[in-house]
Amino acid sequence: MEKEKKAAEAVQADLAQEWMKLKLKTPVEYQGIKVDHLDLSGMEDLTGRDLNSVYDLYANMGGSGIIMQEATLLFAQLIASKVTGFPLELFYVLRAGDSVKLKNRVYRFFFLEG
Repeated sequence: MEKEKKAAEAVQADLAQEWMKLKLKTPVEYQGIKVDHLDLSGMEDLTGRDLNSVYDLYANMGGSGIIMQEATLLFAQLIASKVTGFPLELFYVLRAGDSVKLKNRVYRFFFLEG
């Protein structure tokens, strides 16, 4: 019985994390890297040091202001690059709709899941 309960909890945890997996409507290719989905679950492992690094990079790239930068596309692209290991430039070639979905997932992680 305990084994079944743990298995059910594991399935629930997997389902709860499914929103962090983004299937791209239009797959992209950048310098030989082909991507049809993004796994953003690495956001769970980010540290304060990681965020400081992303905030600094955001500011150096001309990110606007310090209020709600987590709601911007550039911030989402920087976070996605950090957690997926894909180069930032790959996120620049995502279609607009996929870019907005990415931005919304990152926003959700920082503001709606906590």
